[in-house]
Amino acid sequence: MGGLVTLNIVLPWIIALIIYLAKKDVVTNTLTFLTLPILIVTAYFAYIQPHPAFIETPSWVDMLITLYDFGLLAYFFYQGVVRKNHLITILATIQIVFLVIVILMMPHSSTPNIYVDNITLMFYLIVAIVGVPIAIFATKYMDYSEKGKHSFVAIVIWFLGVMNFAVSVNNIEWFFALFETTTLASYIMIGFRGDKEAINNSNLALWMNQIGGIAILVALMIFIKVNGVYHFTDLLKHPNIISMAALGFLSLSALVKGAQMPFHKWLLGAMVAPTPVSAILHSATMVKIAPYLILRIAPVIKGTLLAKLLIITTGYVFVVAAVIALTQDNFKKILAYSTISLLGLMMLAAAVGTPIAITASLVLIIFHAFAKGFLFVEAGVLEKAFHVKYINQMRRLIEKAPLTLMFIFFGFLNMTFVPFGTFIGKWMMIEEVSNFLQHGSYIILILYVGAGSAFLSILYMKVLGISVRKAHGIREVKWVKLPKTFNFVSVWYYAWLLAITVFIAPFIADFIVPIATTIAGKTPDISASGLTLHMYHSTLYFWQILGALVLLLLIHALPYFVRFKADTVHPYNCGEAFPRHMETWNFECLSRYEGYFIAFSVALFIMVVVLGGGLL
Repeated sequence: MGGLVTLNIVLPWIIALIIYLAKKDVVTNTLTFLTLPILIVTAYFAYIQPHPAFIETPSWVDMLITLYDFGLLAYFFYQGVVRKNHLITILATIQIVFLVIVILMMPHSSTPNIYVDNITLMFYLIVAIVGVPIAIFATKYMDYSEKGKHSFVAIVIWFLGVMNFAVSVNNIEWFFALFETTTLASYIMIGFRGDKEAINNSNLALWMNQIGGIAILVALMIFIKVNGVYHFTDLLKHPNIISMAALGFLSLSALVKGAQMPFHKWLLGAMVAPTPVSAILHSATMVKIAPYLILRIAPVIKGTLLAKLLIITTGYVFVVAAVIALTQDNFKKILAYSTISLLGLMMLAAAVGTPIAITASLVLIIFHAFAKGFLFVEAGVLEKAFHVKYINQMRRLIEKAPLTLMFIFFGFLNMTFVPFGTFIGKWMMIEEVSNFLQHGSYIILILYVGAGSAFLSILYMKVLGISVRKAHGIREVKWVKLPKTFNFVSVWYYAWLLAITVFIAPFIADFIVPIATTIAGKTPDISASGLTLHMYHSTLYFWQILGALVLLLLIHALPYFVRFKADTVHPYNCGEAFPRHMETWNFECLSRYEGYFIAFSVALFIMVVVLGGGLL
């Protein structure tokens, strides 16, 4: 197992280094394509090995990680000085001081620093299957008048190795190093274009995520002082005596990395970067560290005041981010807000901590990764091939980009309707929440899940409503030829989403349920008989899954065959042609309340740390 884990971490770094040094199209394109089967094979072989497994590391690796920590923080300090951003400099200084304290306090521990279990291996597969195609997409995307193609692709592939390392570490000080390395990667990629807007947004991403890093260091100091531990597995051995204050700060770092309000602006700022950056941040890496971290500590915080406050906070973001998304016109910002919203739901489910809720969180993580990678790739296609960035520019998109619209339509269906995984995850949460309705503090859960799901459905239909409208009169669909690389990545995601939806019952029962069992310590009441899914007293039969899927596929193909045969005539307009327009609702009026939404989220953040962490 140790060798396979090393390969999953190190291979992307080696491939990235070769691409960066070679700076040749043939090397970049060939190695990036080869990374896909290589990482899938290494992830698969790691998955079939006996696990969970502790992996010992030499003492020099621990020293190397510590030196790397200080070097990374020194780089942040330097960037603050160079860019004359005092906030970055101050936060880097605080991190350096806190890290020194942590190192001086840290006792010897015989617990291995690497721990690989089901959730680690799940992320290996997500990184390989979802993340690498984004790097492949970037090889062509960056040919469209973008500079630094080879460096950019190298950074994306390196980023995948960082993510694999982050989900493999057991030592929380090592996790801090990887947490801040993802901060470094986002800082570099968001500022990649080097213009003023890109630099400003990369600075924003840096200082906001530094706050998450400080929270981890504070948590470490408390864990070491109060409990004498600094490994995730050690936290789970004695859940009743682990410091709630430390867990509160650890949760805060997850909320920051997960771009939960009021720290959502760093993820929105990432929209100025090349679109593959958005795809990689939202799907396979970076923000998924947030629900991953909550899942790691879920058995310890389950049922506590901290968990309840996390549920209130993340549920609030789930609903409010979906509402704010309705006011947006930029297509990538719409996708970004929906990610912020669904990250809230993933963390909410993880904080509930029951086997069913954890299963729901895992289902949402996996299907959201596929759907968001897919949708951001299509956003990149729209941007480069059709010069479309705003939904107002998507009017009658079906007439000039029918294939791309079909993919977008399918991605939105995956985010909204039965039998797709995101709907199944929400259904699981509603089923689970129904068991808590006798407890007043949990009633808000059903309101969160219902309201957030409704607003997101309205959001996706709003975009599609504009896109499928056609001109009056008979109009032939024009099939614009797209690059083979674009089509390969689009079909890759489409095929995977279709396959795991058809086989969603055994996929959940045989792949996701064992992961949830490892985390929760108890097997969720979910099973499959053939291709039928059973949960509690509910059953989703295969004929329902197949019927719903066929119906939705027919609906998403319907706009291609609808034709207006004649212009309509307005009865009071002397008989001349009067154009009729089909519009979606305008939610601009909601934007005036955004400041109030954010202010309330600040109060919730404070409650999580102060009350949930037991600081009062």
